[in-house]
Amino acid sequence: MFTRNHTLQDTRPTTTHRGHRSLKRCATAAMIVAALAVGATACLPPAPAGPPDGVTSGVLDAMNRDRAANGIGALGWNNQLSGLGSGWAAHLADANGGLVHQNLTNVLSSPGYDGYNTLGENLLVGPDSMNTDQMEGAWMASSGHRANILRAAFTTAGVGYAYGNARIWVAVEFGG
Repeated sequence: MFTRNHTLQDTRPTTTHRGHRSLKRCATAAMIVAALAVGATACLPPAPAGPPDGVTSGVLDAMNRDRAANGIGALGWNNQLSGLGSGWAAHLADANGGLVHQNLTNVLSSPGYDGYNTLGENLLVGPDSMNTDQMEGAWMASSGHRANILRAAFTTAGVGYAYGNARIWVAVEFGG
């Protein structure tokens, strides 16, 4: 068996009275810089607490109406999942091909997603004139998509979409 013991010794010189004043000045300067940084970020607008536009809020509202009609609690909005869906919808629109799910097992095991126990995804492509009630109707008419919408283990969702070639590509990401 191989073991290693490493001891770190402090070899810095002892602080003198003059060095102590210099250290105080540095600490004061650091606090001023930190206060300015906090003040500057306070001027930034807060991150959206809910869906940022009509498409995303319409999809979330439609899903929550169906969940309520089935005695299931509402999905909360999740910016992280919305970003995941937006990226995937843009990828699908750029590829202009079929609907292919992303590997949610890889996403679930990636850094930043350790707070989730489960993820799910609903995809859709339709004419760019399709409204959110039509989208929800299409998902609810499909057993797998309906199951995701009504799955009680999902408590949060994000919606992403992209337009391409007179079509809308939508990715709903569920988390729980």
